[in-house]
Amino acid sequence: MSKKDEFKEFAYKNKHLSKLVQEGKTTWQQLYETYDIYGSDNEIWKTYETPKKEEHKTSDGVKSILNNLKNIDMDKLEENIGSLQKALGFLEEIALTRSEKKEEKTNKKKKNTEIERFFDD
Repeated sequence: MSKKDEFKEFAYKNKHLSKLVQEGKTTWQQLYETYDIYGSDNEIWKTYETPKKEEHKTSDGVKSILNNLKNIDMDKLEENIGSLQKALGFLEEIALTRSEKKEEKTNKKKKNTEIERFFDD
């Protein structure tokens, strides 16, 4: 197995390295050179490890979201969605009424100008 293939395996086993590259903290080239010089068992790789606190923060965030979802009362949620739908329907009616009134005004103006033309001839 080539050194490059060994590094690919090493990188696959240590998925946190790809996260570091995505965040711009290092490059694959730098990681490969470090691997080429020191190998996979050297203490240098501890500097590339992500702190455990960050991992807990994300898992804690997910846990809190799941706990919040568990505490949702579905009956109240349905009730609120129904109220929101009624409010949106009301706003839609108002918008339609306004547009109909504008159309009526423009139609009246057109009729008035048609009548005036008729008498002007």
